[in-house]
Amino acid sequence: MTEKFPPKDDKFKPVSSIESAPVLEETYPLIPPFSYCLIQTDPLSNRTQYIVVEVPLEQKEEEKFKIIKQILIEELDVDFSLLKEKDRAAEYLRRKVFDIVKDYNLKLKEESFDRILYYVQRDLLGFGKIEPMLKDHMIEDISCDGVGVPLYVWHRKHESIPSNISFDDAEELDSFVIKLAQRSGRHISVANPIVDASLADGSRINITYGKEVTQRGSTFTIRKFRSDPMTITDLVLLNTMDPLIGAFYWFVIENRHSVMIAGGVASGKTTLLNCISMFILPDAKIISIEDTAEVNLPHENWIPSVARLGFGGIEKDGRKRGEISMFDLLKAALRQRPDYILVGEIRGEEAYMLFQSMATGHLGLATIHGDSVESVIHRLESEPMNIPRTLLRSLDIVCVQAKVRLAGKFMRRTVAVTEIAGVDPVTNELLTNPVFKWNPREDNFTFYGRSYIVERIRDQLGWSDQDCWDEIERRKVVLRWMVKKKIRHWQDVATIIREYYSNPEKTFDRATRGLQ
Repeated sequence: MTEKFPPKDDKFKPVSSIESAPVLEETYPLIPPFSYCLIQTDPLSNRTQYIVVEVPLEQKEEEKFKIIKQILIEELDVDFSLLKEKDRAAEYLRRKVFDIVKDYNLKLKEESFDRILYYVQRDLLGFGKIEPMLKDHMIEDISCDGVGVPLYVWHRKHESIPSNISFDDAEELDSFVIKLAQRSGRHISVANPIVDASLADGSRINITYGKEVTQRGSTFTIRKFRSDPMTITDLVLLNTMDPLIGAFYWFVIENRHSVMIAGGVASGKTTLLNCISMFILPDAKIISIEDTAEVNLPHENWIPSVARLGFGGIEKDGRKRGEISMFDLLKAALRQRPDYILVGEIRGEEAYMLFQSMATGHLGLATIHGDSVESVIHRLESEPMNIPRTLLRSLDIVCVQAKVRLAGKFMRRTVAVTEIAGVDPVTNELLTNPVFKWNPREDNFTFYGRSYIVERIRDQLGWSDQDCWDEIERRKVVLRWMVKKKIRHWQDVATIIREYYSNPEKTFDRATRGLQ
């Protein structure tokens, strides 16, 4: 059943009045029936704004809300962060509010109780005024640039737009970023004014405190974690890649060849890493290594590991006490005989160990910042990674992701898939082979007709060239079928991949019939 927006009356008029932006672009519920989203455009400035509309409290309700909230803060004997199930915490809080209303004889009607409970849960369980934004599945990022500046959101449809939410008091904003840090298990202060962390739902946050490093005051950016992860089907549907590229990844990853995904900020590197990691054999042992948890796999035999910041001051070795770096995690991972190693983003000394592990037969999948194969190679060979050219040969494929602008909208595209073919013995130059390239004029993908990696797999399996490309074509058919039928949920996609590995002919026949 589709939620309907509530009647437009004075109770639901947002802070920025509707009259100043009369063109209503879109509206949908966030936390129904208490909060909704309006997206409006001012016809004079042509500026679009994201407006959070919350049901207001009447004056008497506001007074009772403040009483209830203060009593809860003073009397609560449960740390909500310890309640892993949010529904349990919400029900516990509901009972406590009900008991307070009864014990203090506050006399509330049912609709008043529900409205007050919404604000209590929003402030104590959630993240206050930004909680409705966090519930919006259309928002990718939420950013606060300082005191008195409207929060900006990155909307999947409308891109970067300002909202009607802001922190107009420095003390309020400082208190909020401290709460963000605490909720993520980190500490922020004047002595340690920058924090990178993850929220309980996997969303990534970057926080700065006070005016120590940001002149407008405290700031935060939240990169929201998708509760419904994107899959290879989504990438093809969005034309981030075509089915042939997806089938190519499927074939080379199954046959244990390493892939490095390069790109700029928000180009879709981690999303692609997640999607192609689903092609890993179902029972293979996987270890993922990240600064902040982003990788999300359906595999049972998977160890997700996350680096840990240390505590206190810097020790003699240049690290904080108790610090666990990505290098430490990778070193530990190699002692556990993994089949596949996933590294969220390489940028330091862990890169050398990753390449050593790939040279000894471990399959590596990783992301790195870079906008071309040349820039990736340059970064890998420079400080602080210092990968020698002889080790670079253990990297098989570099994929370059980019955020591009098409028809006035930002899109993500796989702009190049390039193989590392070897090193010229005379010039010591790295030999590369382009396999796929994005054509921006037509917004499609060009296949160059040859893959050295596929030829290596051919020799490993004792197949012919035709056998290999026939197999890739079969997987392409399966992906086309999944796209046609919109089989995109990660569990459904994982099931089909598992079925293909156990009975490829049956799955291929099913896909062929589904395309007819």
